[in-house]
Amino acid sequence: MKLSKRIKNKKIDIFKYLSFFLILIFIFSIPTIIQKMIKIQKIECFTQYGECPNEFGLTSFLLSDYKIAKKGIEKNLDNNIQVNNYLIQYKIPATIKIDLNVTKPKFAIKNSSNYYLVSSEGVVLNISSESNLPTLLKNDAKYDYGESISYEDKFALDIIEKVAWLYSVNSGLLENDLQIRLKEGVVVRFPLAGDVDTLIGSLRLIFSRLNDESQGIKMEDIKEIDLRFKSAILR
Repeated sequence: MKLSKRIKNKKIDIFKYLSFFLILIFIFSIPTIIQKMIKIQKIECFTQYGECPNEFGLTSFLLSDYKIAKKGIEKNLDNNIQVNNYLIQYKIPATIKIDLNVTKPKFAIKNSSNYYLVSSEGVVLNISSESNLPTLLKNDAKYDYGESISYEDKFALDIIEKVAWLYSVNSGLLENDLQIRLKEGVVVRFPLAGDVDTLIGSLRLIFSRLNDESQGIKMEDIKEIDLRFKSAILR
């Protein structure tokens, strides 16, 4: 009689533990079940500069369940070299909100058909059909997304950026050297290596002297300023 009662009590204990275990499984599975039930109807995405560009391709995750959409968006952003960091939040009833910190392109390199948009570190962030950034014109330029540009191209872009700031000229042509045509009609030729600030300082000094009425030679007498040598050459 006592043995039968012990067996019965043991069975009750097993059932109690099993029930408790099943309840725990159900509780922990509720978030997953809910996430699969939610179909994302809207994706809000903002960077520190405003709304996210369409090229990020986030709208492709609309109508997916929350779990799949969140995983896909994370993979998309992790593989995007423009994205430094991000925060994904769920908003009731069916919205995903994304806040991004992104790297914006600073320069552009243009070949015969495309603009390669380049970061300040010299990495190609995007390939576009247009740009208003300081631009290096180079017919044979060819880069892939995420590729680092050459030293010569980066050096030329740094020169163009400073000339653009000083003389409102936004582009330069790279062939055997860097050639920038200023609004005065003067072509300035730069080497493809050296110290950027020293070269720009030399150009400013030459301009100052050419615009000085007390000097013999005037700006209108000059067609070319060549800074490729130790001493500047005026032609």
